[in-house]
Amino acid sequence: MRISTYYMYQHNIDTLSQAMTSGNDIYTRLSAGQTLLKPSDDPAGASEAVSWQTALADMDQYDTARTYAQDALSQEDNTLSSITNLLTGNLSETIVAGGNGAYSDQDRQALATTLSGIRSSLRDLGNSRNSSGRYLFSGYKTGTEPFAQDGSYHGGDTAMTQKVSDSVTMQVGDTGQALFMSGSDDDLLASIDKAIDALNKPVASDEDRQSLKETLDSVNKSVKNNIDNLGKIQAQVGTSLQQLESLGFSAATQKITLESRLQQTVGSDPDTQISLISQSKMAEFALSSSMTVFQTMQKMSLFNFVS
Repeated sequence: MRISTYYMYQHNIDTLSQAMTSGNDIYTRLSAGQTLLKPSDDPAGASEAVSWQTALADMDQYDTARTYAQDALSQEDNTLSSITNLLTGNLSETIVAGGNGAYSDQDRQALATTLSGIRSSLRDLGNSRNSSGRYLFSGYKTGTEPFAQDGSYHGGDTAMTQKVSDSVTMQVGDTGQALFMSGSDDDLLASIDKAIDALNKPVASDEDRQSLKETLDSVNKSVKNNIDNLGKIQAQVGTSLQQLESLGFSAATQKITLESRLQQTVGSDPDTQISLISQSKMAEFALSSSMTVFQTMQKMSLFNFVS
């Protein structure tokens, strides 16, 4: 059976066209950096890729949430350290000194002035703001100044919380009530006010001296209770910061796994890309061969005739 020249010519055109189409397809996928370009390429893979992308997007949101939580807790931790230093140093020493029987009324008034300065510093720390200008210790009422000039608390009753992973929601702040035990018998600012009032009163008798001693003893007890309270709060903040660090490491490892699975699904992983490069070389060779054959056949004299 004789194969017509026309058939051979058409066959080579088809072969050349297929080689060009195959090569263009490979180059398109190489240029895109992945083999899965549209859902019809691999419906199951496309669906799986969406799942991985959604999971990674959720992880990015939790990364942002952990960053916020870490910033908030770190600022609180620094503020708590400053407050504790004031309580364990300046405040306690001043209150103890106020009970010194050798002090005159003027000496005690000087101590009262010192206490007023410490109280002002404590109130300022209690009214600390974060980098966004929101109050640290107002709970969810972040735009409300927690402590008024008279020491009363006006912030929220509920501490801020933040969901930092699929399964973990943690407290990322404390209310002023918890901070200074506001409204309780050990209300810090109210206790300091009592000490200031007592130190400003003249001591003219043993009864006056006894009353001063009882007031300062009571205030000193409240200060110690506040120190213990702050220690517990700071310990919890430290624990939360450690947990955030652990969650961050775990998330980073999981993210690498998910990204690897996504790359394999869409064909952007190194192995698939190397395979594509190899295929592109083969496609170049096939196209070059087809082109050579086609050009050779074009020069054959038989193409001058119709078979």
